[in-house]
Amino acid sequence: MSALEPTDIHDQVQAFADGELSPEEADTFRVHLGTCAQCQADLDDILQLQALSSRLVDVEQQEVAPAPPPRQEAEPRRAFRPAWSRRNRVAAAALAGSLAAVLALVVLRSPGLSTGQGAEALALAPTRSLEARLSWEGASAHRPYGVLRSGEERPRELVPLQKLAKLEEAGDLHGLATGHLLRGEREQAAEYLQRAPASPDVDSDRAVVALSKGELEEALILLDGVLEKHPRHPQALWNRALVLRELGLDAVAADAFDAVAALGEPGWAEEAKERASALRRNLEGQRGTWEEAGKAGKLLATQGTPFPDALARAVPGTARNWFNISVWAAPTPERVKALLPLARVLDAHYGGDTLERYATRVAGLDFQRRGPLAERFLQVLLGTFDMKGLDAYVRELSATGNSDLLLGVLPLAGQLPARIAEYEQAAKTLGDPWLLLNGERERAMGEYTRGDLAGAEARLLRALAECQAAKADFRCAQVEHLLSHIYKDEHRLVEAREHAMAGLEWARRTQEWTLQADLLLVMGDMARFRNAFALTRAYLQEQALRDRGCAAQRHVHESLASLHVFALRPQAARAELERAPACELPLFLNGAFVLADLARLDSRPDDVERVRDGLKKLDAAGWLRPGERVMATHIEGRAVSTRDAEAGRALLRQAISDGARLGPADPVAAKARAYSYSSLILDAGNRQDWAGALALFAEELGAPVPSRCEVGVEVHDERTVVAARGASGELLGHSDASRRSPDFDVTKLVPAPLVSALKPCEHVRVFARYPVHGQAGLLPAELAWSYVAGAKRVAPSVSAPRPLLVHDVAAPASLGLPRLRSWSQPAEPSPRRVELTGAAATPSRLLAELADATEVEIHAHGLVNLGVSDASLLVMAPEAGGRYALTAGEVRRQQLKGAPVVLLGACQAARTAPYLHAPWSLPVAFAEAGARAVIASPIDIPDAEAGPFFSRVMQRIRSGTPAAVALRDERIRVLSSQPDSWVKTVVVFE
Repeated sequence: MSALEPTDIHDQVQAFADGELSPEEADTFRVHLGTCAQCQADLDDILQLQALSSRLVDVEQQEVAPAPPPRQEAEPRRAFRPAWSRRNRVAAAALAGSLAAVLALVVLRSPGLSTGQGAEALALAPTRSLEARLSWEGASAHRPYGVLRSGEERPRELVPLQKLAKLEEAGDLHGLATGHLLRGEREQAAEYLQRAPASPDVDSDRAVVALSKGELEEALILLDGVLEKHPRHPQALWNRALVLRELGLDAVAADAFDAVAALGEPGWAEEAKERASALRRNLEGQRGTWEEAGKAGKLLATQGTPFPDALARAVPGTARNWFNISVWAAPTPERVKALLPLARVLDAHYGGDTLERYATRVAGLDFQRRGPLAERFLQVLLGTFDMKGLDAYVRELSATGNSDLLLGVLPLAGQLPARIAEYEQAAKTLGDPWLLLNGERERAMGEYTRGDLAGAEARLLRALAECQAAKADFRCAQVEHLLSHIYKDEHRLVEAREHAMAGLEWARRTQEWTLQADLLLVMGDMARFRNAFALTRAYLQEQALRDRGCAAQRHVHESLASLHVFALRPQAARAELERAPACELPLFLNGAFVLADLARLDSRPDDVERVRDGLKKLDAAGWLRPGERVMATHIEGRAVSTRDAEAGRALLRQAISDGARLGPADPVAAKARAYSYSSLILDAGNRQDWAGALALFAEELGAPVPSRCEVGVEVHDERTVVAARGASGELLGHSDASRRSPDFDVTKLVPAPLVSALKPCEHVRVFARYPVHGQAGLLPAELAWSYVAGAKRVAPSVSAPRPLLVHDVAAPASLGLPRLRSWSQPAEPSPRRVELTGAAATPSRLLAELADATEVEIHAHGLVNLGVSDASLLVMAPEAGGRYALTAGEVRRQQLKGAPVVLLGACQAARTAPYLHAPWSLPVAFAEAGARAVIASPIDIPDAEAGPFFSRVMQRIRSGTPAAVALRDERIRVLSSQPDSWVKTVVVFE
């Protein structure tokens, strides 16, 4: 060791403060400084005293600190460990800032900074506190990730305010956002990123903010957008891997980290490899444990090989199933007694002594009679049993007191749910909740297959409560899985997601590998149903990596192909469809749907025949439930229309008729009916049959045939149809198939000639389907127009109006919403007026008061929270149990006997859920419940202006002016002085 070098790293503090250490020594000392309290205190003292002589001022004013004066070569560096008095410490602290601010400046300015980005770099510590990667070059270099395990708040970078001021002065909004994000100030960071010029780097950092706030879907959308145009963007690749991991999609996340590692960036590549390896170890551990449990269970049942206790505790559901199978397969009482240790392990997990008592009872049975029956059960298990003798075997089991074997025979022989009564009787005799719950699930499966979704739902909800009480984890996951399927089919996506996530939690906790994959598939379908394509791809890709089965792989490819169709990329859709493996069936329903569209978008000679053949085989194999048969008819009509328009129209009409016969209780049939109307409207528009198109719009809603001042708009894939009757009843229309992107400008959908024909109308009624319904700006502001949201409502003849006014709502403090201005608008005097305010304005109270109201005004916060509602929701005061949201689903279930005009003075109240088969929003829900008119906006609205504007609109309506006319008149008045006012976005639904 050189005489010039200190013998102890603690002695380097003065040299570090003076900038005398080499870059390597400085890096080493920074690492030490982060954990050494003594060195931090000494450095604090040194820097504080430097401040007394104005050296700190010099550091702040200069971009780079001056080099220290040269020393004599022969003079050794002095080891410096000061022992300052308390008085000096206090004086220094009083005259200078804290260690945090000063240390930030020193590390920012000191030579050898690891970022290599120059003086603007914000790498202020040897380790980073954010897992995510930042794109701004001053904070983009690699530093190891390191946080404390104390459970305290996440560490923040020491970014001085002076530095932020410099960035703001320079107009570097991206750098300013980065500084705030490193300081833990997410909202400020989000604000600056929103104002920064758009770029892939800015979008990647916006995703980091979303990730830090738990907004995983928003983060994924931003990152997928970056990577679509810049597939090797290193920060976006890294951050996408983090988002996928947070979603629980470890297999896809590992692949994403592999993509980062392939870029070969120093530091980042090594960390990416480590993270990918850790994720795969975890996944392979789960898969391996589950597979090991399956092998151990088979050995237990067939050979009596003991099932390892640790494995039973790790995968208790699989172990319990194999325990039962092994009892049924045991040929001797000794084999049953050998199961008692496993019974005790499982009883300890589930509570009670159910399995030990069962094994003890079976061991005491007459095995001269049971032994041969058990041997035949083993044949059923191994697939060697002659199924011709099944009925006789079942009768013998029932007659000999060994009916418990039926609980294994009937499922393994594929006799459920057909022989569910025999299964349930055997389960009741045994009295084991595990098997009773399976009976309920199998019966619900039968109801689901027959199309009785309501019956299946009610049964499964009862079973779920029993399952949770019994702590029957595996059964709970199975029940949640089937419930999520039912809610998905009914398009109750919030409930579907709730139950799928609950099932995933059960499955992950008990390491049930295949059940996890099944639930991921449901999650992907739910995301696809609401057009959340980034999430859809992520879930389906994860499922594809986990389940290599033919049916699962085909489902994934068909679903991904459907996303390409929606994005109007038919060649990509066909390529995805062709990558699907050839399974027992040539395609599933979703694949048939894609192929029917490709017959129009990217036609090949055999497309129609492939659709028809595939649908026939699906039906013959018994895969189609009643509603799915209606959907199959629609798909066939959709495909056939490309070749034989008349035959296609006949099939579409049949789908409408069959769907109406099954009714709204079958949601798949209802979707098929809606899709068929869409296809017929587009066909009419293609033939320029404007009267026929308008008649179809009205027929679907049960409204009178349009005669004047009405317009219908349909936008689907590449096609647009607009049909109208003008002020004199004249027919006009427009049809084209020119769109090459799903995006469109709603203000340009209705051509100028049609608008001119509608201008003389006192009120224009608009028939529109998703994605147009509910959007603002479809027609010019000077027209009085409204969306038709159902059959026409007639105002009730009441002797005394009953207004309902909701204002000054005490929203939950946990939401952090700003308090709205107090209601001060004069209301019409009415002795029957009901006002809900403060803590009394709860969802249940509001729903109760809505029933008899003849006029409704709701002034409250509106939110879009997909965890609570598919459409926007109203924020009310919390109930005793914490419920605060008034959702569209709850409103639709009410009966508004007073046929009120409803004013929703809340942000985004008219925002429509992205359902392809029907418009769905709060206004639509109020209209379906009985409101004759609903007024709302799909955007955020200013609190200060909303009250006065809506009050004047309601005054006009009370004076007898129709809602659309009242809105138009007040809108024109405001726009005359404020041409860009938000009032242009307010829409009427009637």
